[in-house]
Amino acid sequence: MKTCENCHNVNNDSSYFCHNCGSLLGFNGEYKDVYSLSEFKIARILDNLRSNVPHTKILLDDTVDLYTRKIEKCRALLNLPEMHADRNLVGKMNNFLELCRKQEFQIAFVGTIKTGKSTLINALLGSNYASMAVTPETAALTKFRSSPRDYVRVTFYSQKEWDKLWASRTSGADKFMQEYNELGAEEKKADWIGHREEYKEFARDKDVREELKRWSSSQSAEHYFVKEIEVGISTLPKSIPENVVFVDTPGLSDPVAYRSEITKGYISRANAVFVCVDAQKIQLEEMQTISSVFAFSSHDKNKVYIIATHYDTLNDPKKDWAKQKAYLEKQFVGPAFFDTREQAQSHIKPSAAYIYNLCRDFAGLEKEQKKPLQRFAISLDLDLDSLRESLPDMVRESGIDEIAEVINKQLASNYRELLLKDIKRAYGDIMVSLKRLGEERCADEKSVISATDASIEELENKLEKHKKDFEKIRNDSGQLKKFVKIIQTETDKRIEYVVENLEKLAKK
Repeated sequence: MKTCENCHNVNNDSSYFCHNCGSLLGFNGEYKDVYSLSEFKIARILDNLRSNVPHTKILLDDTVDLYTRKIEKCRALLNLPEMHADRNLVGKMNNFLELCRKQEFQIAFVGTIKTGKSTLINALLGSNYASMAVTPETAALTKFRSSPRDYVRVTFYSQKEWDKLWASRTSGADKFMQEYNELGAEEKKADWIGHREEYKEFARDKDVREELKRWSSSQSAEHYFVKEIEVGISTLPKSIPENVVFVDTPGLSDPVAYRSEITKGYISRANAVFVCVDAQKIQLEEMQTISSVFAFSSHDKNKVYIIATHYDTLNDPKKDWAKQKAYLEKQFVGPAFFDTREQAQSHIKPSAAYIYNLCRDFAGLEKEQKKPLQRFAISLDLDLDSLRESLPDMVRESGIDEIAEVINKQLASNYRELLLKDIKRAYGDIMVSLKRLGEERCADEKSVISATDASIEELENKLEKHKKDFEKIRNDSGQLKKFVKIIQTETDKRIEYVVENLEKLAKK
């Protein structure tokens, strides 16, 4: 162990700088000038982490509070400009901190367009809150939760978010643009982009539905600019705690890719995912939807439930569904899907939510509105002459009570334990990513040092070679001077000899 001379903190042998004050360890003044700038930076970082990282006490669990403190400091460290942090990792940290602070157990309902997500949610909520006429061009993320008060909270896109959304329109967004232009939405954009949050409380259930319709209806220009809607409902069963949230997501095949990405994000961080596919046409698109949900939920496949909607539209619901379920069980058991056949059997459910809602509202139905009930009764061989008496049988066959039981007994009643499990898993995932980042940065620095060492060695070799060349040149120069001197001496002798002979000739 290494003891810091500055603050006397005990550090690991592998440490170069003190974890408490940032001082250089174990060099006794040697190389102090070289490391003084790094020492100053580390001391500043440690001081900022101790004094400038805000923290809100997490009451859910002391361990989670400790996790939160650590992630807050790690995020602050990664956000330093010199860190050049991976934004995906920072995003994971943001999601983790949001999960710990809000402590919401989110049940996401996902699927392609017109698969009955909203109808299923209405059946589970006990009233038609979610719009069942939402098209792929008008989808907005909507949360439903139990609350002592009935309220609707609406948040809007910022300018930056809207710019990203607008740029993400795909080639299939023609209808989106047609309706956007017909409603004159462009003229109202400035009123709502960046608009402050709208919040209203209501005394009547009907008023909640009307307010929700205002922000989600395809006939309203404002709905294009809505980022998220949250609905508090006072009449939900007591078995659903306030922390349990139903999330109605935009379609996975939304022609505006930005909204599809929101759904994908919810799939990955939701505590449970109910993926809705049409029981009447489980084909390539439906199979791809289910596969993508598993891909985004790879860390916990047990949280995925496959809901085959529109079960009542099958020619022979019981017989046809038995075949469909057997097919789904066979397709979605394996390394990337459910681990066992038993798990698949318990996580694949049929749903006739529209029938369930009609049964619930039977007393106020017109004659024409009862026809779907009559068709379903015929498919189940029930007595048409006593349709009212057949309602309990149709409710049971709709599958909604079974889905509600899963939510109440397996999810809502255990939401705290499941939430803690997800928090700990997310924390472990971030720690692994941070370790990998540290190892990569360490490898990069070692590579730089190795390259520097190699460069120094190369320079030293060149210098040595130059020294040898210089010595050789100096030796050669000395020898050359001697040789020149010898030649000069010999030349002088010859000149002297020639001059003497010329003088003798001149005398003759």
